[in-house]
Amino acid sequence: MDGETRSNQGYEIIEGCTIGNTELVIGHHPKAPNPYVCWYCKGGDNYYWGCYCNTLEAAREKLNERYQSECQMPYNQQPDKKVKQHDGRER
Repeated sequence: MDGETRSNQGYEIIEGCTIGNTELVIGHHPKAPNPYVCWYCKGGDNYYWGCYCNTLEAAREKLNERYQSECQMPYNQQPDKKVKQHDGRER
């Protein structure tokens, strides 16, 4: 994270990553029944699809699982580079 403090529902955002237009974050709330959460986030403040966990390790595993899933999504794939044939046409 870049020094800014963000929070949602009493959870302080402590870690995060972005793939394409998708941000994944981990929040921590020491007094919550499940003190860690992994959320998707849009626009820096729209948190959704939370997976609540008892440990930071479990939240990191969920973040990694979601990151790997997002990597497979077509909207996060790099477009194929066109290869020029010897006559100048693309294939």
